[in-house]
Amino acid sequence: MGRRRKTSPPPDPAPGPGAAAWHTRHPRLALGAVLASFAVLSLLMFDPKPFVGGDNAAYVALSRSLAGGTGFSEIWTPQGGPHTQYPFGFPLLLAPFSLAGAPYAWYKLIPWLSGLLVLAALWLLLAAGHRAAGALAVLLLAVNPLFLEYSHWVLSELPFLLSALVTFLVLRRWEERGGHGWLAALVLSAAWTNYVRSAGIALYAGIFAYLLIRRRYREAGAFIAGCVALTLPWALRNAHYGTSGGYLEQFLMRDPYQPELGHLGVGGLAVRFSSNLKMYAMQVVPRMLFPAADRWGLSGVLPLVALLTAAPAAAALVARLARSPAGFDLFAAAYLAMAMLWPEAWCDARLLLPLLPLLLFYLVSAYGFALALLSRGRGRRPAAAAALSLLLAANLAAAWPGVTGGLSVRREFARDRFAGYDPVWRSFFAAAGWVGRNAPPQAVVVSRKPSLFHLESGRRSYCYPFTADRDSVLGAVSRADYVMVEPVSGTTQRYLVPAVQPLLETRFKVVYAAGDPPTFVLQVLKEPDDEKK
Repeated sequence: MGRRRKTSPPPDPAPGPGAAAWHTRHPRLALGAVLASFAVLSLLMFDPKPFVGGDNAAYVALSRSLAGGTGFSEIWTPQGGPHTQYPFGFPLLLAPFSLAGAPYAWYKLIPWLSGLLVLAALWLLLAAGHRAAGALAVLLLAVNPLFLEYSHWVLSELPFLLSALVTFLVLRRWEERGGHGWLAALVLSAAWTNYVRSAGIALYAGIFAYLLIRRRYREAGAFIAGCVALTLPWALRNAHYGTSGGYLEQFLMRDPYQPELGHLGVGGLAVRFSSNLKMYAMQVVPRMLFPAADRWGLSGVLPLVALLTAAPAAAALVARLARSPAGFDLFAAAYLAMAMLWPEAWCDARLLLPLLPLLLFYLVSAYGFALALLSRGRGRRPAAAAALSLLLAANLAAAWPGVTGGLSVRREFARDRFAGYDPVWRSFFAAAGWVGRNAPPQAVVVSRKPSLFHLESGRRSYCYPFTADRDSVLGAVSRADYVMVEPVSGTTQRYLVPAVQPLLETRFKVVYAAGDPPTFVLQVLKEPDDEKK
């Protein structure tokens, strides 16, 4: 297991000697320019407000639970029980800010630093030596508007990506030096990645497959055994508590927002795979790799954009897998396969964000190979420069609204904490703030976004059940003191409103109504028997 065995990466179809020359002669200056580009653009786009997805608020609440000595608990819920859906890694990274009592905006430092370090790690992984395709991929990532946007949301995608890249750097160092110590470091790094985000299971699969392909069977067995040993205690802990359905249950649902539709069988998963593959290949990935598609009016010819972006990137990945795959190639394949099986309702660029650097690398590699094949060395440099300029322009054009929006939000933020939010979210946060100022500290509130509501109001909250059975909905919401009727989700109109609207003034009383569109806060009128409970 300790034998030293060097392996060389697959040849890099770089876009030409001219493109490679500058970053090869001045590697530190080139990396510095890339990092500076990211720093300037990301700070110009910086938005101090919370992301409206809700995961961010849950991460912050979990970090506060860790810092407050209550364990890994759902402090935003009435029960405050152990949390089992998200792993503890990202909340642990946020915990120092919770210990310091820092304002929400300070939590954003973790994803921002992660983004900066992702670029440095990716440079070491892909651009070391004379690998021009890797250097160009890092440059394109630094100005990609999706990557820049997520550098200021308190979400686990960028810390997960950083940890995965560090794992591949450790894998390379172990292959170069050998030894049990580096293999142990590889296991620890992979396990930590999985604890930052449960999608790290794809990292386990990718590295395990890579070691098998390299015929390092003993090392492959030791690696996967170590990963399982480090992951099993957390899995057993979650199985013991089982306080939330977790990802597996939602994964098997036809639609997590319509649970009455039931679960999928093998045939249903095959249909979902096909549907997601079409959605990602024809819409999501083209917009990730060529971000100005909509801004430049190319929505009507998106299949052509897909042919010029997603198709070459996929071809480069397949070629590398067939020829001599690196560990990150097999990780990309495993992660893509996993993404294709998630519910269609979650089909979004965010899910593929950890693959964006590799997709850019595959895209640049594919065009480098094509240019080399077509030009045979003649006129290759101008063609490569034109292609790179077009991709850079597409990224910068798509990033510009984020820059102007970020500047506008920060100008108004001091007097308007909701600056930049859509009207529905302004309405939601204003109502949550009202509850925080007027409801008793021990009040329990029903909300479609419990963790976000808790972040703004400081009150404990839970969501109504997604069911058309009125009695089930009423039974659930009647245990609360207040009910939020928010315009932020269609599930409110589908499940909550039909249950509570006929009982206004008999079981529910409107105590707040404001916003455009309005958010209503209903006080639950307790029956005498309820008061005694």
